[in-house]
Amino acid sequence: MNGRLKEWAFSRTGESILVLTTRESCKQLWGQLGGGEITFSIKKRATPRSLNANNYAWSLIEKLATAIKSDKDTVYEEMLRRYGTGESYTDEAGNECKVLFSLREGIPPSLVARHYAEVGVGYIDGKKFIHYRAIKGTSEYSTKEMSVFLDGIVSECREVGIQTDTPEMIARYKEAWNK
Repeated sequence: MNGRLKEWAFSRTGESILVLTTRESCKQLWGQLGGGEITFSIKKRATPRSLNANNYAWSLIEKLATAIKSDKDTVYEEMLRRYGTGESYTDEAGNECKVLFSLREGIPPSLVARHYAEVGVGYIDGKKFIHYRAIKGTSEYSTKEMSVFLDGIVSECREVGIQTDTPEMIARYKEAWNK
């Protein structure tokens, strides 16, 4: 749910009163939780990625796939591993935590996460476990995350001799936000 922080005040008992506004209906949420104790977290809303930047990234991924004799989905996954943003959550203390998971060797990590990167190996009772980091897909990226991802792809393309747009044009892709 998206909204704005509107007001912050203190009650006579010393409690903080935080007022939020949103254009979304809160009727169902209030019906489920109203009046009871809850746990919640609030974070700054990220600007959605540019569709222009996303389209340009995919066009470069296709060119890169052709150049290295691979397919675009395999190249996309590799670019996510190299330049992508790991999934994370905020714990109760407000710390940002990476989403990591371990599976016994032979169990496909795609059962747990759509995008992932292997980060290590361990053994429990003589059985091998592979450790993974969950990675966000680009559809969830903020402006900054998409910029880093696109810069990585541009760098990879230049390394194999693929011509890319000028830095000024790439900057325009990153700035042209379609909501």
